[in-house]
Amino acid sequence: MELKGRSRIFDLAVRLENGMARHPHHPPYAFAMAKTHGGHGYKDGVSAAMEMIAMGAHVGSHVDALGHVSKNGKIFGDRDVLMGLDCMDGLDAGSIEESLPMIGRGHLFNGPEFFGRDLTPADGIGPEVFEKWFETHEQPQPGSVMLIRTGWMQYWSDPERYIGLATGLPGVTIEGARWLSARGIVATGSDTMNYEHKPDSNIINLPVHVHNLVECGIPIMESLNLEVLGESGYTEFTFIGIPLRIAGGTGSPIRPIAIVSGI
Repeated sequence: MELKGRSRIFDLAVRLENGMARHPHHPPYAFAMAKTHGGHGYKDGVSAAMEMIAMGAHVGSHVDALGHVSKNGKIFGDRDVLMGLDCMDGLDAGSIEESLPMIGRGHLFNGPEFFGRDLTPADGIGPEVFEKWFETHEQPQPGSVMLIRTGWMQYWSDPERYIGLATGLPGVTIEGARWLSARGIVATGSDTMNYEHKPDSNIINLPVHVHNLVECGIPIMESLNLEVLGESGYTEFTFIGIPLRIAGGTGSPIRPIAIVSGI
């Protein structure tokens, strides 16, 4: 969307629709009409329609709550993992309700542009990559939001390939995550289903999630649609992403936007 003479707005969310890609550990997105137009007793030919939606909080474009991941029974702030009654009420500590709106200076790392090719699961994004990229781009500062484009969104319509369960995924390495957190970023996200580098799908480990969520309190966004933004050439912008207020939630769907002003 372009507001002529003022700014351009990039929608960074994927479309929510039945059958879309999801990790098998998370419930699928489901949409069904509860009422359709016609025959509801309204006067003067008026009718109304409504739907039912069911989905996991980590399906589609979403953000992880700080309590999504724990280590040794602890979450960010050295707090004990606490669940509601019978664990059915979700998190009592670190839930998505605690998460602040993610608003700040946004920065895009454009992987295909940096490497000059499509990325593969062997590609980890670490300090040496960021150092080289930011030689010619504005560096993240305290309060920045860092987005990582791997180009993997091109496989969104092929769920098996997009999820990468058989192949692994490109992404940020633990060293890269530490490089970013040392610069004071307040949130980060990528276009993959799993933000961190997975060179081998058999690796069952979440070091980057632990570092960001548990150690630093940095929310992680996943399955962002960064294709149009990446193709635009813009790498600095105002970022806005606001999670839903879900009681006890371990995450939330979001519709993030990037705003480029003064164009």
